[in-house]
Amino acid sequence: MNVNDFMAKHGITDADLDRMAAPYEDGSFEPEPDGEVFSGSHLDAVGTRRVTVVYDAKDTQRVAMIARSKGVKPSSVYRDALDYYLAAQD
Repeated sequence: MNVNDFMAKHGITDADLDRMAAPYEDGSFEPEPDGEVFSGSHLDAVGTRRVTVVYDAKDTQRVAMIARSKGVKPSSVYRDALDYYLAAQD
């Protein structure tokens, strides 16, 4: 489901998004007095970390095609490749 489909499904308009984002963007957001605020990524809490890697477009297109043919997400292909590489280092 893409963003437009999600917004349509939940009846959210662009104006709604702008209104909801305004306190965060202008710095006026105040957390609940008894609420706990966490800094950093939620991924850090579960022992994972997001990294950005730049590949040639033709390679990423090929990965996407392979992933589709296997019924998985491209990220699974990248994770498998990293697992394979790390296993080869032992």
